[in-house]
Amino acid sequence: MKKSALVGGVLLAASFYGSAFAATLSVQTATNKLNYGPSTVVTVKANAENGTTRITTSQIRYANVTIKSPTGTTLLNGVAMSKDPYTGFAYYNYTLSSSAPKGTYTATVSFTDSSSNTGSGSTTFKVQLPVPSHVSYVTAYNGPATCITSACHASQATAMFGSVHYQWTGDNQKAIELAASGSKASKMGGINNFCIQPDMNWLTIFAKTDGTTGPGGCAVCHAGNGLKPSATSSQAQLENIDCLMCHGNGYSRKVIQNADLTFSMVPADGLNVLSIAQNVIRPTRATCMRCHEKSGGGDNYKRGDIESTNKVCTKAYDVHMGSDGQNFACQECHRTEGHRMAGRGSDMRALDTTRVLSCENCHSRIPHRSTNVNYTDLNRHSDKVNCSVCHVPTFAKTIPTDMNRDWSVMEIDTAKALWDPTMAKATNVMPTYAWFNGFSHFYKFKDAVSLDSRGVQVISKPDGAFEDPTGKFSKLFPFKLHTGSQPMETTTKQLLPLKNKYAFETGDVTTAIQLGAAAQGMTYNAHTFVPTEQYEGIFHGVGPKTTAVSCSNGGCHPQVTAGANRIPFASLGYTRRGTTAQLCDVCHGAKTYTSFTSLHSNHRDRKNCAACHGTGYPLKEPTTTLCDNCHSRETFTNANDIHSRHVQGKGYDCSNCHTFSAGMTGGHVEEH
Repeated sequence: MKKSALVGGVLLAASFYGSAFAATLSVQTATNKLNYGPSTVVTVKANAENGTTRITTSQIRYANVTIKSPTGTTLLNGVAMSKDPYTGFAYYNYTLSSSAPKGTYTATVSFTDSSSNTGSGSTTFKVQLPVPSHVSYVTAYNGPATCITSACHASQATAMFGSVHYQWTGDNQKAIELAASGSKASKMGGINNFCIQPDMNWLTIFAKTDGTTGPGGCAVCHAGNGLKPSATSSQAQLENIDCLMCHGNGYSRKVIQNADLTFSMVPADGLNVLSIAQNVIRPTRATCMRCHEKSGGGDNYKRGDIESTNKVCTKAYDVHMGSDGQNFACQECHRTEGHRMAGRGSDMRALDTTRVLSCENCHSRIPHRSTNVNYTDLNRHSDKVNCSVCHVPTFAKTIPTDMNRDWSVMEIDTAKALWDPTMAKATNVMPTYAWFNGFSHFYKFKDAVSLDSRGVQVISKPDGAFEDPTGKFSKLFPFKLHTGSQPMETTTKQLLPLKNKYAFETGDVTTAIQLGAAAQGMTYNAHTFVPTEQYEGIFHGVGPKTTAVSCSNGGCHPQVTAGANRIPFASLGYTRRGTTAQLCDVCHGAKTYTSFTSLHSNHRDRKNCAACHGTGYPLKEPTTTLCDNCHSRETFTNANDIHSRHVQGKGYDCSNCHTFSAGMTGGHVEEH
């Protein structure tokens, strides 16, 4: 017995017997967090898609979950999951036993839809046991050498040595210009528009304007004790890794000058370091913030969303970090394997791990759900809009962030008792929005500058577009756009580094530039200053859902909310394909809508974004052969006449003649 179907103008035949028309569903599986303890509840969540079409609740025939232990023992076998009544979301709450062993568990969800299409997807979660007391192991503390013996943590030290956290260099596969040149730059080997260049400003002691001294150099926030990381491992390098920076509760350091005039980091005065080493902990927000809160030279100077407030806050500030919220440690999102951290902002050159860091890891592709509200419109946004666009409407919510740093004008910072470049700081800043597909563009240190049409040198910016080329998929992300004024050599047109110690102690930026050029072996005749900018991704500071951007709260669409200007639609590629009349005539006769929301919803439910927005409809093949697939070639003088005959007259879909990438359609694929 046969059945026939018209697909792309070609008559196909298939047997009813078997599953010739069955499709494999893409199933996304997630848990509500990464790390659990015994006797805690793991929420497994899943949703399914057929191509780029989500399976709705009414289309789910079966959704079953299987959970296996670290040794492969089946703990839960094909148990039916509960289903959200609106969104196509399935979930199951599994309670770990009080004797659950530590390790990595696997949760697999199998879906079958009403058309007998099937698919499955898996995720992992970890069970952690309390860190044991090290009193019996550590009877005297002699620095990191105490920790990294062959009997204890030698393998962990080796893993840490190879990480971006220690090396400050790494895999540049996501940095387009750097990857092409075989670079491994990150903080080391790169240049930025904050403190300019870490390589030659490693570690020192500042002589302050008030007669006191203080620690200086980028290595103050390095996980080592003063040695620069080398490409080749050695015992000296392994013993340079300061385990207590991440694992010591209440630990801190100071800078000392050695007899050979080099500098080192040692435990601060007054600490009971033995007790700290005997009671080591897993990293906490407080240990991570020892370095990250003051990147760029001060509290929240650099990132805009990483400030001292993150250490102790409420869910009103951040629902994930708040002590009355999830109270997450950083590694709940920045998943860690072998001392390598998941995640890279668009301005980070090196990739530490290929593990995806995304809100979807926990919240799935259907992040908005409720048993009494249909969130279809909001979930549709998540196809092309990252969660942080709506859920982090402003950054620098309590501590001002550096928005512009001008190295051409130095001024005294009375709190530091040092000279600093002039800075413009701000709080509650609305982000800049741009497309990001996980790849980035960078200025390569020692290249000649390439000023854009505005006369600006871009240090770092995200790669992405409304319509991505094949193999890439962009979402809209929020960014802090940091601008600066940096020295450029007038003949080579290279951006120049500075010797920061000299600049901060004296305010003489010209001599500091000359010293910096000499230290890097760069030509110096004279310099001028050029404007620069770099994008910093905004991801932290997710408040309660009541503070998220909505149509009535900081709205995005001027058609819905008068005066809304948050999203620059035109510059992001949301240009209409012709006039309203031309657009409508492609598919149907002109109609009148009084509500933009209903107009957009009606069309978005049926078509992809590229049907009305963007530029260019790539044909599947040249017109000389495309038309011959169905009929002899005909000539039209008006494109709308062609579309009218094929779309209205014959009922063809756009995809019969045109090719659409995932980036054009708003279809969902794995990204970043």
